[in-house]
This record gives sequence, structure tokens and C-alpha cells, in this order.
Amino acid sequence: MRIRLVPQQTTPPRARRYLARHHVAASGRQGASVASFTNSLGMQFNLVPEGSFMMGSPPEELGRRLREIQHNVTISRSYWLGTHQVTQAAYQQVIGANPSIFKGGKRPLENLTWQQAVDFCARLSKLPEEKAAGRAYRLPTEAEWEYACRAGSSDAFGFGHDGSRLGEYGWFSDNSDDGTHPVGTKRPNTWGFHDLHGNVFEWCQDLYVDYASATASAPGRLCGSSYRVARGGCWVVPAEFCRSAYRHASTQA
Repeated sequence: MRIRLVPQQTTPPRARRYLARHHVAASGRQGASVASFTNSLGMQFNLVPEGSFMMGSPPEELGRRLREIQHNVTISRSYWLGTHQVTQAAYQQVIGANPSIFKGGKRPLENLTWQQAVDFCARLSKLPEEKAAGRAYRLPTEAEWEYACRAGSSDAFGFGHDGSRLGEYGWFSDNSDDGTHPVGTKRPNTWGFHDLHGNVFEWCQDLYVDYASATASAPGRLCGSSYRVARGGCWVVPAEFCRSAYRHASTQA
């Protein structure tokens, strides 16, 4: 599984000035610049602006599942999100172990439980350099994940409706040769995030529950389920399981 990290810190003044100038939230233009920083391990993070979007999928979307009912979600504050899937090298540096099956320092971390993902975030947050910078890390909520994946798009994928283009953006059953691949080797979405479709599934903070209503705010309630949410698809699944709205429930907690 893949994890993404969200530093829990107030948007710094320089980033706020950047958003005021460029209004990244309304952009969605291919190649639009975004605010970013790199932490002490060399992991890069891009700033995701606050905004509202339709979470879930419309009834006519190809491959749609019943628990993808569309509802409006408001992301009330900007946040930093990892531009790449966490690599095995980064995990090894923090934890001192590598549970992945497909070994390779630049390959994404996989074959880990939700709790291991949470523990990695906690250990990373305690590194002296990260503590000095005032950064604390966690998994993204399901809403935060989908918002960043869509990057202003309402289509099945962050790049549009045409699933035949998925090979440009991610590794899945049609092109993976039955294994993961180094992170960042496919095209990013318009907000600069790589591998949101395919390569490895990504743990989210949330428990897996039905969407409660037509409107919601992020993060959602964590109750009523023993399953955790994973998003994004992986190397072994077809394109329909890599859609922006696809929700995977896992008991590997």
C-alpha cells in the first residue's frame, strides 16, 4: 500500500501570498505552477488550496460503484501533500526495515498495514529536523485524497474521461508487467502529483463508511466500520479501479 503525508502546519505567509497571486485552486491548467517544499528526507510536498468539489461519481460513469454517491465537500483550509508515493528508501531510513515485496529504493512502499503507515507518519514527525521545522505528518483523509487527485477535474480520472490514456499517468494491469515501478515515472496531474492513479493503493486516514449526506466537510467522521479506506488503484487492477472516485475497503489494519 502507499501512504501520503500531510504536514499539519499553518500555511506559511509566503505560500499564502503565492495563493493570492496565482489562485491555484481555480487553475487546473496543465503545467500550472504550485507552491512546494522539500523536507529533511528529500520528500517533496505541494500545497493544495482550500476549495469545494463534488466527491464521488455520477451514475453514468463507466465502472461506477454504488458507494460512490456524489456529494459536495468543502476543504476549509489548504494543506501540504506528498507529490510522490512514499519510497522504500524513505521508509527504510525512518523505520529501519522494508516490508515491500517488489524491492527497490525508488519503488513505492507496499505490503504494509494501515497501522504501520500511521506509525511511519509518527516516527517521521519526531525526527529532529522535522520537529525543528514545526512539521507533523499524518495520512490524508479520503476527501483530501480525492480532492488532490481530481485537481479541479470532475471527470473519471484527473486527466479526463478517456481511460485509454491511463498508461500516460499510472501503472495498472495493462502496462505494469505484474509489478510496481519507481515513483514519478509517469505524468503528474495538473497540481503536480504523481501516481495518484495506479502503482500501489494508498491508505487514507478514514474508516470505510457510506457517505452520510449530499453535503459534507473534510475530514469526515471516523465511526461505524472496521475497514480502512485505500485509494488510487494499483499495478494489478484494471483502469476502472484506478478512477478518482473508486473506494477500496481493506481490513489490513
